[in-house]
Amino acid sequence: MRKPMFPESRIQRIVTIIGWSLLLLLVVGCGPSGRDLSDAQWLQLQQDIQQERAEIGRQRDLLESDRREWNEREYSEPILAAAITSSVLLACCLLPLLLTACVLRSRESDQDSEAVCDLVIDEVLHLPDVTPSESSPKVDSQNTRRLASRES
Repeated sequence: MRKPMFPESRIQRIVTIIGWSLLLLLVVGCGPSGRDLSDAQWLQLQQDIQQERAEIGRQRDLLESDRREWNEREYSEPILAAAITSSVLLACCLLPLLLTACVLRSRESDQDSEAVCDLVIDEVLHLPDVTPSESSPKVDSQNTRRLASRES
């Protein structure tokens, strides 16, 4: 006959220890613990999570609308800036031309008004010296010569 490797009493002790350990684990692990949540607490947690998800959704929508707005600005603002730049450049180029035209126009009107004033003064000064029948052709020809000499 063969002798067992472990004596029977030792095997019984090991089986007894394992049995009591399993029984202890079942008793301690299966009872109610302080960490269990009630149904009301679970419901409250689920509602909180839903509210947070809804808030995240609203913030995402707001972020998306801001992104669209910035994309639109990036597209429209360079076009507006180019239009403003072009119009200012055109105004700067036309300004010297307009200034020159105004100066030339004022010179012409000054010369014309001076000529007319001289003509009127000459007529007033020559009237008493000449008789009315002789003065008309003579004064007109003199004044015409004076005007022609001033214009050229």
